[in-house]
Amino acid sequence: MTDVQGPPDQDRRFRSVAGRFATGVAVATARGHDGPVGMTVNSFTTVSLAPRMLLVCLKRDCRLLGAVQQTSRFAITVLADDQCDEAAWFASRGRPAGVAGFADIPHDAEHDTGCPLLTEGVAYFGCEAVRAEPAGDHTVLMGAVRSSGLLRPKPPLLFVDGHYAQVAGLREAQVTR
Repeated sequence: MTDVQGPPDQDRRFRSVAGRFATGVAVATARGHDGPVGMTVNSFTTVSLAPRMLLVCLKRDCRLLGAVQQTSRFAITVLADDQCDEAAWFASRGRPAGVAGFADIPHDAEHDTGCPLLTEGVAYFGCEAVRAEPAGDHTVLMGAVRSSGLLRPKPPLLFVDGHYAQVAGLREAQVTR
């Protein structure tokens, strides 16, 4: 496969066209040797029920991918529609590393992986990394789901056209653990 980089105007157009597809917003986390790491992702999807698997796409040079490669563990927290600030925080390159990056964010250790779990999200997954495939400037990280659960009965946060959005008309979900 050839690595094709288009002119900047074509890249902007591609990004604009792809942005028309609304996605959920999640924070992927890991606990590396240097402490907790997290980043906002919207390239996340379930893959299989048998076995339970999901995938997330991470930039090749991100700290999170390095931490997952160290420990083979990661967690995903699906954000609630009132968590735009958290989504923006974990998307910011200027946030502090390690424990300081989680200082004002309610979180706990996910019970199966030990990775940070944002407790005010709507759902979570604890995963064991089983495969990492290069894909352009990203790595597709596949995870075997070891645990999952619902957190708060709120609608999920969405991302569309370069902005955070809320689901219109969706009632708060019934949470069962």
